Amino acid sequence: MHAITATKATTSTTITNAATTPTINTRAISTTTKGAPRQTPSTTTTKYDSQRLKMTKGILTVGTWNVRTLWATGKLELLRNEMKRYKYDIIDISEVQWTGKGETSNGNFIWSGEASTHSKGVGILLSTKAKKSVLGYNPINSRLITARFNATPFNITIINVYAPTSDAPEDDIETFYDNLEDAVAQTPKKDVLVIVGDWNAK
Repeated sequence: MHAITATKATTSTTITNAATTPTINTRAISTTTKGAPRQTPSTTTTKYDSQRLKMTKGILTVGTWNVRTLWATGKLELLRNEMKRYKYDIIDISEVQWTGKGETSNGNFIWSGEASTHSKGVGILLSTKAKKSVLGYNPINSRLITARFNATPFNITIINVYAPTSDAPEDDIETFYDNLEDAVAQTPKKDVLVIVGDWNAK
C-alpha cells in the first residue's frame, strides 16, 4: 500500500477566494509514486462500471473543504463552480450536514451523514473525469467516507475524514480512530492510499 496522508497543516497549496469562498486545501498526487459504541463500517460498497483515470501529466488534484454546511440552497452548485474554476479532480467535503447517505442523481457527489440530524457529515465531489473512474465508494458514517478510483499504474483509494475535536468525549475519539483504522485495513494493499479531511486540530 502506498500511503499518502494530507492534513490541513501539511497541504501543499492553499487557494483562497475571500469574497465568496472559504479556504480550499490542495494535495497533488502523482500516480507514479510508489464514542459511543463502536460504529460498524458499512459492509456494502457501491460499485460502478469505471473507466481508467487518465490524469494530466500523471497528476490527480485533490482538494479538501470544510463548507460548514451544504444544507442551504445553491451551496452545492457553488462548490461545483469552484471545482471547475480551479480545475480540481476531487474535492473532499466536511460538515456537509445532510442526513442519510447516498449520491446525487447525476452521481458527481456522494455523501454520508447522520441518520436524522443536520450535523457533521462528509462527502466527495467528483469531476466528470473522476466520476467515470469510480470503482466504488463506502459511506461509513458521518465522519468517514471512502472512494476507490481506477488509475494507472495503481488504483487510488481516498478516505475523507471529519475528526472529532479534542474536547469531544474520549469514547467518540476512540471510535473515530478505530473506524479509520478499519477503513485503512480494508484498502487493497497495492492501492495508493490518500487520507484527507478536517482533523479539527487546535
